[in-house]
Amino acid sequence: MQGDRCGYEHDVGTAMGGGAVCCWRPTWNDAERCLWHADVGGKREVDLVAADPRPGERLDGATLRGVTLVDADLLAGCRLDDADFADATLAGSSFVDTGLRRADFRGASARDATFEGADLEDATFTSADLRGANFRDARLYRAAFTDVRLDDATAFGHRVVYDELATAADDPVEVTSHSEPAIATYRELQRVWRDNVLPGRSQEYFLREMDLRRRVAWATGAYVHALRFEGSRLVMRYGASPWRVIAASIALMVLCAVLYPITGGIQESTAESAITYQLEDPADAPLWALSLVFFKSLYFSAVTFATLGYGDMQPIGEWARAIAAVESLVGSLLMALLVFVLTRSAR
Repeated sequence: MQGDRCGYEHDVGTAMGGGAVCCWRPTWNDAERCLWHADVGGKREVDLVAADPRPGERLDGATLRGVTLVDADLLAGCRLDDADFADATLAGSSFVDTGLRRADFRGASARDATFEGADLEDATFTSADLRGANFRDARLYRAAFTDVRLDDATAFGHRVVYDELATAADDPVEVTSHSEPAIATYRELQRVWRDNVLPGRSQEYFLREMDLRRRVAWATGAYVHALRFEGSRLVMRYGASPWRVIAASIALMVLCAVLYPITGGIQESTAESAITYQLEDPADAPLWALSLVFFKSLYFSAVTFATLGYGDMQPIGEWARAIAAVESLVGSLLMALLVFVLTRSAR
């Protein structure tokens, strides 16, 4: 290697498909390496701008510790795998579509920085300030967000990029290969938002994870799991909505109230007589009779749902008794679910 050339070689074992890299740039000042690979911290922004890297240029392994790049876009679209940005100030800078696998952002200040479409797999953001940063469509599989600072302006997008790839895939194997990093990324984002005391944002990504699991189950033929996810989504929004449990409970009571009069009816017993509320032909019944029967049936349905016992009312006929038994059982389950969801929401 000529003495006036950098000669830095990026390990082919970590190039992740990019091929081996040997830097042929001229050495910088009195260093043995070029501006990008000289093991010197605090390089000046004016020198980096003067280097004028082009989109797609390979700068793997660059040492940019402690640099100050404010509102800069000179690295957008470049490849900076294994680059060192520790303690750098990157406020407002653009890393759109930049390759940053295994890059080190420990202690970096990246407020309002844009990482949209960047490849940040295995990157490290320990103790970084990411308030207002934009990570939409970025690849974040195995990226470590430990002790980072986020706020409501930090954006990771509606769905992670792996989720979109899994949704677009037709082959079950491909769906699974994309869904695994998607689920892992969703879980990491849930943890990060919880650590920053933003439980609402954490719940958003929990719901997206569960929705992805449901779609993957259908796509891969795991129909038992798919039906379980569908039931969880419809009845309680994966454990996040007590209102859905309440709505499902009301729907069950109303449905059973409609079924009782046409499947045998219910009988109300008093000390002197017994009155049966039954509809053989609802189309011919007057409105007042329909209203009375439905009111009595709804009362009986609510009592049965709450498993308070039949009291002075009894179902008549095998079908009505069967419906009452099912309603009582499902009612107990729904009430237990409601307690679970309310407890989970209070955490």
